[in-house]
Amino acid sequence: MMGIPRFFKTPTSRKFNYSPLYWDPDREEREARVNAIKQEMGIEVELGKKSSTIKRGSFRHNSSKTKARENKDSNRRLILIVIVLLLIAYIIFYR
Repeated sequence: MMGIPRFFKTPTSRKFNYSPLYWDPDREEREARVNAIKQEMGIEVELGKKSSTIKRGSFRHNSSKTKARENKDSNRRLILIVIVLLLIAYIIFYR
């Protein structure tokens, strides 16, 4: 059976491969305290293999930047569309 032809493509669901990581906040706090004490005592602190730049709340912070950028891009696109429609209306009605 043939369907109705569509002009716009319907969005499909996004698929991703998520593998959860184990996170122990107590261990992280303990290691941070030990490293701070070692630095105060003047003992050289070596960065372990598991040093991470990901901090608690960083995903929330980065997502807010992404949202702001997306809103800004959306607003620019909307303004451009309004300008183009106004130009088309001007050409149609005043010429």
